[in-house]
Amino acid sequence: MSWISFAVFGYFLQAVSVLGDKIILKKILPSPSSYAFWQGILSLGAVILIPFGFSLIPTDKIFISFLAGAFWLYGLFFFFTALRKADASNVLPVVLSITAILLFIMEGFFMGHQFSPTDLLAGVFMVSGSVSLSLEHRWGHRRKIRGFIIPAVVTAFLFAFSTFLMKYLFGTESFFNVFVWSRGGLFLAGLTLMLSPEYKKEIFQGSKSLRNQRASVSIVINKIFGASGALFVFFALSRGPATLVNALQGLQYAFLFIIGAFLSLWIPTLHKESLSPKAIMQKVFGIVFISFGLFILYFYGN
Repeated sequence: MSWISFAVFGYFLQAVSVLGDKIILKKILPSPSSYAFWQGILSLGAVILIPFGFSLIPTDKIFISFLAGAFWLYGLFFFFTALRKADASNVLPVVLSITAILLFIMEGFFMGHQFSPTDLLAGVFMVSGSVSLSLEHRWGHRRKIRGFIIPAVVTAFLFAFSTFLMKYLFGTESFFNVFVWSRGGLFLAGLTLMLSPEYKKEIFQGSKSLRNQRASVSIVINKIFGASGALFVFFALSRGPATLVNALQGLQYAFLFIIGAFLSLWIPTLHKESLSPKAIMQKVFGIVFISFGLFILYFYGN
C-alpha cells in the first residue's frame, strides 16, 4: 500500500476522534488541561506495540523522541483550548495552513528535500481546499477571533516541530521504536501539567466526571480512534514527505464535515453542523480542491 493510503485512513480515524474531542470537551471534560492530561496518561497504551520492534536507542535520540512527544501533547493542549472557543471548522484550517508552511520550510532547509512541481501543485490544492472550507463561517468580533487564533497558531508551531522531529527519527530508527519512545514524551508532558496548581485543580475536578462509566468508556473509545489514526499517519510520515503528509490533513476536515452533517440530521442534540445551501456549496468547493490535489499526488506525484 502507498503511504498516501495510510494517511487517508489515518485522517479518517482522526476526524472521528476530533469530533469526539469536541463533544467530550462540551459535555464531559470541559477543561483542556484535564483532557490533555488524560491524553498523556492513555498514551502509555502504546506499550502493546513493544513486541513489534522496541529496543534501546542512543540517549540523544531518546531525548528527541521525548521532545517530539512533549511538543505534540502541548500542541493538543492548545488545540483543545482553541476548540473550546471556536468550531473545529475555524480552528483546523488555521492549524493546517501554518503547519504546512512551517514543515515546507524546515523539510527543505534542514533535510534538503526537493519537491517536484507536481508535488507542490498537489500540496497547494490540498491546503487551499482545506482553508476554503472555513470561509463561510462568520468569525465574529475581533475579541472572539483573538480568543481562538492565538492558541491555534501556537498549536501549529508545536505540531510542526513535533512532526519534523518524528520525520528525522524515522530516517534513523524503526517505525515502532520511534512511535513507542515518543509516547513516553506524551506521558511525561501530561504529568508536567500537574505542576501548575490551577491545572492540577482542573484535572482533579475533571476526573470526577470519569466516575461515570459511560463517560470514561466514551473517552477511552475516542482515544483508541485517535491513537489508531496517529499510528497510520505517522507510518505514512515514515514513508512520505512530511509536508505532503500534513497537506493531506485537509481530508480530515472533509471527513469531519461529512460525519458532522450526518450527526446533525440524525442526532442534532449531540452535534450541530451548518447545512445551509451557502455552507454546503462552500464546503463542497473545498472538498473538490482537496480531492483534485489528492488525485494529482496519487497518480502523478513523486
